[in-house]
Amino acid sequence: MYSKLSLNFTTLIFLCLFSHFLSAQDFTLIQNVNVWDGTSDKLKNGQSVLIEDNLVKEVGKNLSAPDGANIIDGKGKTLIPGMSDAHTHLATTSRGNDRRNSEHWMYIAAKSTKAAENFLMLGFTTVRDLGGPVFGLKRAIDEGIIPGPRIYPSGGFLSQTSGHGDFRNPSEPNPHFAGKGNLPMDQQGWFYLVDGRPEVLKAARENLKNGATQLKVMAGGGISSEFDPIHSVQFTPDELSAAVEAAADWDTYVAVHIYTSKGIIRALEAGVKCIDHGHLVDEEAMKLIKEKDAWLVPQSYWSLRPAPDSTVELTNRMKKSLQVRAGAINEMELAKKYNVNLGYGTDAFGPLGGEERALQEFTSRVRWYTPLEVLKQATSGNAKLLAMCGKLDPYTEGKLGVVEPGAYADLLIYEGNPLEDEQVIVNYKENLKLIMKDGKVYKNEL
Repeated sequence: MYSKLSLNFTTLIFLCLFSHFLSAQDFTLIQNVNVWDGTSDKLKNGQSVLIEDNLVKEVGKNLSAPDGANIIDGKGKTLIPGMSDAHTHLATTSRGNDRRNSEHWMYIAAKSTKAAENFLMLGFTTVRDLGGPVFGLKRAIDEGIIPGPRIYPSGGFLSQTSGHGDFRNPSEPNPHFAGKGNLPMDQQGWFYLVDGRPEVLKAARENLKNGATQLKVMAGGGISSEFDPIHSVQFTPDELSAAVEAAADWDTYVAVHIYTSKGIIRALEAGVKCIDHGHLVDEEAMKLIKEKDAWLVPQSYWSLRPAPDSTVELTNRMKKSLQVRAGAINEMELAKKYNVNLGYGTDAFGPLGGEERALQEFTSRVRWYTPLEVLKQATSGNAKLLAMCGKLDPYTEGKLGVVEPGAYADLLIYEGNPLEDEQVIVNYKENLKLIMKDGKVYKNEL
């Protein structure tokens, strides 16, 4: 008699604990949506998506809602995975001279916080930040203190003296010759001026210590930098190899800023896995990208930029931008011809509000790819690129860029069908009705 009562009491306790466990779970059921899963070629109509905490639990028709679940009626609209931008600089919200000389670090941080929120509200639930002191920003977002996308940070740019990451004032001495720099920007991890293998290794390892998921190396001339022409090739093969080796030792990779074919070839031969920009690429270099199974992250929207007024005297920066603009179409045609791994990354940085340029890449890429193909690049395709950081990946609880059981609940709902019309994505203010990231709703106009 005693053992039966004891067993019944134990069973009752178990049932109570199990019931409490179920009630502690946070469920959301999104009903009546047409789902694109991030990889398929078509929508699945009349679906429901069940979310448990921050992960997708089930996708299908007529799913039942657990007791206490939050119910969202999708009203027959289109649900897709959250998008990612593989080339951002969330901390770069002003000109280099302003950041270096006149802006307080906390002012810069506050603007970075707003830039992160702006990207999230465009539908980018994940970004790869390719240079800047965003480790604290990433932590604040991950802890739920501020809204923003997941961040794969690179930390400070690795730049040679006179390279694209050399942000010194023209009359400012090199800290290696005149003692350490004393401006705040020098101490905040924006860039590392390094020359030679030992300095490259030290800077690479410093970024990795701070939490970089991949390294960013300036391998050629840039537009915004004062000292270097576009055609310049930066870092010797041995210096590039040093960065690649340091990254590989931590199970990750190097991405480089580069426009020219000569620089692209040098970087690839050193073991670099990702070419960012690449506007002045030729056929030989594009073939090598394909041969090495590397990634190209172009910004094709440069092809849409208007030419400067012919009556205006061109500055050095404007001349460099014209060189880059002229190569954008050829780059995309070669990328399409050789079917290289193509990441969706926009380099849309600058004054707050300029984040919207990140969606112009949809408008330009449909010249070569269908809206569906561009969407794949911005979701499941980018997820493969992000995962190249291997054991350093900070987001392994679920999958990114897809809508399936076990994926992160990073979800967008649109009015219209973005698989057929890219302007559904571009006109986000009118069409983007719901933004969910990590199971939390940040916008709901349903």
